[in-house]
Amino acid sequence: MAESLKERQARLAEKLKNEPPKAPIQEVNPVAQPEPKPTAKANAATVDDLVQLNVKVPKALHKAIRRISVEDDIEIRDIVREALEAYMKGRA
Repeated sequence: MAESLKERQARLAEKLKNEPPKAPIQEVNPVAQPEPKPTAKANAATVDDLVQLNVKVPKALHKAIRRISVEDDIEIRDIVREALEAYMKGRA
């Protein structure tokens, strides 16, 4: 007579308990988080002092700003704010 499902499961459970694993079990170690880089956000005004400004810029300029944002780990808004502040200082 054919072996029942419960018997096959019991046999497999015993096999798993008694035999060592064929592949080594990996040990999971937490990855150390790097310290965040200081950004220009520390110099930014409080949220209550901020207003939204929408501008259209050429695609090439936007692409360059995005690239710098990723390379320097700084938000685009901080790059634009610093550029505007430098421009305004030059006008004074």
